[in-house]
Amino acid sequence: MGVTTPWITYSQPGAERLAQQLRDAGFSPIVEPATAIQFLPWSVPAQLPDRIIFLSQHAAFRFLQTPDALSVASRCEFLAAIGERSAESLRRSGLRVVVPELEHSEALLTLPELRPVADGGLLRPADTVWQVGGTGGRNLIADTLADKCRWQRCDVYKRTGVNLDHVDIAHVGALVVGSIHGLEQAVAHWHACGGAPNIPVIAPSGRVVTRAKQLGFTCCVNALGNDGVSIIKALRAALG
Repeated sequence: MGVTTPWITYSQPGAERLAQQLRDAGFSPIVEPATAIQFLPWSVPAQLPDRIIFLSQHAAFRFLQTPDALSVASRCEFLAAIGERSAESLRRSGLRVVVPELEHSEALLTLPELRPVADGGLLRPADTVWQVGGTGGRNLIADTLADKCRWQRCDVYKRTGVNLDHVDIAHVGALVVGSIHGLEQAVAHWHACGGAPNIPVIAPSGRVVTRAKQLGFTCCVNALGNDGVSIIKALRAALG
């Protein structure tokens, strides 16, 4: 079957949504999430925000389940989400959300509202900014902005590993991973099953590609995003 049978390791609900897009594009994906999402206790901080950054669809979902959060967001000066999937539920709730052209942290930081005044942007030192996301992950946005404004990190979920002992890798033609945590979980099973290191690994960013190479994989493709269009383009590149 070759690379036309990719293993989608994303957590749900993103895994099934991506799988349908791949089916529509002629692929025959295997859907076996390598991670699950566990929501954490969280309440609205006392210092209300001028700007909020949402780093995933899980972050947006958990935020909207929190009492008073929607009311706070509706009065916020600026809302940004890392991608369209993250913005979707927020928009359904009536919020106006900006999404960068590319779905990664670097692109978020190019938005004028998240660029400090000193660098020609609109972010003032007195602005309170919430970063709503999960534990772990990248610190790029915090490292860039924490001393440029009143920064508040809001971790509202964490990723946990899933038992993959039942997953048969015999016909898998590519690994589609959405995070380093998911990559490492899937790779542990891949290695345990004697999987070859030349399997194409489709990753959403250079950071995940770098980690895949560190784990011994020789064919790694940076899709430049987690969305279906980006993943399909990367899979087709791997075919070539």
